[in-house]
Amino acid sequence: MKNFLNVFTTGFKYCWRDPVSVAVLTAFPIVLIFVLGNALAGFISPEYDFEPIPVSAVVEPGGSLETFLQSGEISQFLNVMFTDRENAGELLESGDTFITVIEEDGEVSVIRPAGGGTTSQVAVSVIDSYKQIGEAMTIAAMNGENPLELLPLMAAEISVTVVPLGSRVQSATDYYAVTMLVMILLFTGMNGLELFKKSMFSETGARVLISPVSKPALVGGLLAASTVTSYIQGMITFLFSMFVYGVYWGENIPLVLLTLFGVTLFSQAFAITLLLIFKSPNATMGMMQAFIWVMTFVAGGYTKVNFGAAQAIFNYSPNSLAHTVIFGSAFGGNEQRMMTDLALLFIYVAVLFIIAFLLGKRRLTS
Repeated sequence: MKNFLNVFTTGFKYCWRDPVSVAVLTAFPIVLIFVLGNALAGFISPEYDFEPIPVSAVVEPGGSLETFLQSGEISQFLNVMFTDRENAGELLESGDTFITVIEEDGEVSVIRPAGGGTTSQVAVSVIDSYKQIGEAMTIAAMNGENPLELLPLMAAEISVTVVPLGSRVQSATDYYAVTMLVMILLFTGMNGLELFKKSMFSETGARVLISPVSKPALVGGLLAASTVTSYIQGMITFLFSMFVYGVYWGENIPLVLLTLFGVTLFSQAFAITLLLIFKSPNATMGMMQAFIWVMTFVAGGYTKVNFGAAQAIFNYSPNSLAHTVIFGSAFGGNEQRMMTDLALLFIYVAVLFIIAFLLGKRRLTS
């Protein structure tokens, strides 16, 4: 334990040897969040979406509600997808629809996210007009008029059920706070790269490898030093975004912090593995940068892009896994998928460490 602490202390001090570089890496995501969050707000926030609002509907075939939702006037406001209950719930949870309309035994209900914002409120208002039309028909009949001259719709009571799918609408700043923080935590793998390069791939490292320090204490101490340094950098950005920018990270902060820690571990393990594979710090740095930029892009780190059939593959990138958990925690995602993706992220970490151990065993024992 003493050797581990000595290696950790030495490595931690080394990581902070250049405060200017650390400050730049820490400030970079803070600046990006501000710039992208303000410049691209209109492309992210659903408050600016004037296209027909996606709505899922579970209705009685051939009924008045189906006729109402299929009418040309309503299609200007709602893009209705007729489906079953199970699929409707999945569409709502994934964010593909803003509300779900359900007709059962002549009664109509609406399920919408808590605090779903202007978009879901507009959709609810359109559905609520169905009740108003029905009431107008009833009044017309009582006055001796023909209700069919209004619209062939029956009266129905509309009830709105608020489900806990998030407590607010995601803003552009919220979006970029998550994506840029995940990206920068991946880049902090450079801390581990630099530390392991100095300790194992230099003249100093050659002396370290023949020192009486046990190899587990050496590797563990170096890994702990780079991981703690990287996590501190990430937490600075996290706290700044929360208290200065007002970014909403949800109510389950421990889950968010655990996810960010998983990303940090992944970045360190990835850097060590590449270094042992290529045995060249420069080649490793180039591969890391290429990987991080590509994974950030395909995961929607800068703008949401639909890659079609390939999207299913990209959903398993480390960035996407972290996004799923954090966005899901804050805005009401599918809990089962969140836990699955979080577990998969840590499986990636474990696999990388196993590979690094097998590759490094010969070097550490030679």
